[in-house]
Amino acid sequence: MVEQIVITDVFPCIADPAKIRFHAQPSADLTEVLPYLNAVLQGAIYNHDLPALTITKEHRIISLYSRRITCAKADNIEDARAVIDWLRNLINDTWAHRHQIEPSYSRRERLTALALYKLLPGTNCGRCGEFTCLAFGVKLAGQEVTVERCAPLLEGQEPQKRALLVELLAAGGYHVPEGWESSERGKG
Repeated sequence: MVEQIVITDVFPCIADPAKIRFHAQPSADLTEVLPYLNAVLQGAIYNHDLPALTITKEHRIISLYSRRITCAKADNIEDARAVIDWLRNLINDTWAHRHQIEPSYSRRERLTALALYKLLPGTNCGRCGEFTCLAFGVKLAGQEVTVERCAPLLEGQEPQKRALLVELLAAGGYHVPEGWESSERGKG
C-alpha cells in the first residue's frame, strides 16, 4: 500500500527539548487503512470524521492522517527514520491482512487524568513517587507510569476502585498488570 514515507520537516520537540518532532508524507492515501489499524492497535485514538489515528510507540506520539504523518518525542533523526520504517511495515502488513481483520470505526479517546484520579485512592501517600494522586493520574494518563506503582491499589486496599480502574485501563488499551483484571472481577 505504502511504497515510501518521506520526512518533510524536522523541528525541536515542544514537549521535550532534548528530542525532535517531524512531519512526513506517505506515498499513498492512508484513509482506507486507518480503521484496520484502529482494530489492531491497542490504545489508538481514532477519529473517523477527520480521519486521524494517534498512537504511542514507547515515548513517541504518532498521528496518521490521510496524507500526512506527524511524530513528537523522536530521539533524533535516526530514530525518526526507524519510526518511519516501522510505520511503513505496520501499514503494509495491516493492509495485506485486511481480509482477516474486522475494521473498527469506533472512536476511542485517551483517558483523562481526572477520570483516572477519581479511581485512585486519594491518599496522596507519595509511595508512587509523585506528590499527589492527581499528579500520578496525569502520568498514568500519559502512560509515563503503570498502575502498579500505586501501593494502596497494589496492596488491595481499594478493591472496588482497583477493579474499575483496571477495567477502564484495559478498555482504553493501557497496560493492565498481569492477573489484576481476572482476580478483581466480581469483587466488591
